[in-house]
Amino acid sequence: MNLLANVFDEMGVYWAEIADKSQTEKQLQFLKTHLRSDGYVLDIACGSGRHSIPLSQEGYGMVGLDVSMNLLRIAKQRFSKVVVVLGDMQHLPFKDEAFAAAISIDTSFGYLLSEKDDRFSLAEVQRVLFHQGVFVIDVFNREGLILKYENKKHSVKLKEYPSFFLKQKRTISKKANLLCDLWTIREKASGQLAVFEHTVRLYERDQLEDLLERTGFYVNQVYGDYEEGDFFTNSPRLIVVAKAK
Repeated sequence: MNLLANVFDEMGVYWAEIADKSQTEKQLQFLKTHLRSDGYVLDIACGSGRHSIPLSQEGYGMVGLDVSMNLLRIAKQRFSKVVVVLGDMQHLPFKDEAFAAAISIDTSFGYLLSEKDDRFSLAEVQRVLFHQGVFVIDVFNREGLILKYENKKHSVKLKEYPSFFLKQKRTISKKANLLCDLWTIREKASGQLAVFEHTVRLYERDQLEDLLERTGFYVNQVYGDYEEGDFFTNSPRLIVVAKAK
């Protein structure tokens, strides 16, 4: 596991508040269009349960998996009946063909040390899916970010959340294959500052489709946003709906 991924465990409640504001309702509507309510669904890198919990409450057989004990603890506090498992996506602690579907939403993919590790994790997802099982994977669109950052070195945004203010400095690497975030958080109540940094690997459409096909999937549909818009070079998202062979 990439140690940088542990930043989300360290952030705990901070990350839960950030994730909650990240187009969750649109993502849920998209997922309900592509998931069936029969069979178990694996939510990979489920975090604080912002997808697993509402889908569970609507009758989906959700099983959330995350490497962060802190975030899983928050998920259980939010809804004690949610099923969550502590585990690493490179070594999924499940039997072969245990799930009818799997989801990886809002750029939960790309935090491992290398593309080889990413490929291994996708092979693990394929292993635990039924034949023809659905896999929804949603990441930043690398091509869109290259266009966005071609004339500037970085972007800075100031955001407000329920218990803190966030200053986000975002940079794309020289090879445009990594997105780097530096987050400075100031708590509203105490004024205390905390700084976190993380990096995620970026993929273009052809790269991601190739990875999926080499790990036992075939691509069914590709979208550029959560409203099921067509994918274009400048689309904000790269959302692939694939099926296990």
